[in-house]
Amino acid sequence: MSNSSNDRERKIKILQQNLSSIRKIAGWTAEQLGDKIGVTKQTISNLENNKTPMNFTQYIAIRAVLDCEVEEHPENEALAQAIDILLNHADKLDDENYKNIKSSIDTVAAAAVGGVTGAALTGVFTGMVLPVAK
Repeated sequence: MSNSSNDRERKIKILQQNLSSIRKIAGWTAEQLGDKIGVTKQTISNLENNKTPMNFTQYIAIRAVLDCEVEEHPENEALAQAIDILLNHADKLDDENYKNIKSSIDTVAAAAVGGVTGAALTGVFTGMVLPVAK
């Protein structure tokens, strides 16, 4: 397998591992994300629970809607930062840092589900994730 294939597979794996948290930080239900990429909420659930592997087409579709969301809603800084750390710079993280950051982002996602939004969610993100990411 070439380096580019390995890199692609690693990016897909990281998105799949973090899809639930990223979706929640975006403020979407599984059904809403499914509607955005043209699949059912069950497909999103299966991806999030590792019942089915994410394929490259799904990866591209999800990345596209995430990029669009970040562009259209710059006030959701927590989403932009989570994407940047987890999806754009995960290759710079060793396994221990990745594990700690993932855990912190999962906590931020729980806060988002609990109704924390906007600047307050960014504050949770800044307090929980950024110290771990350094």
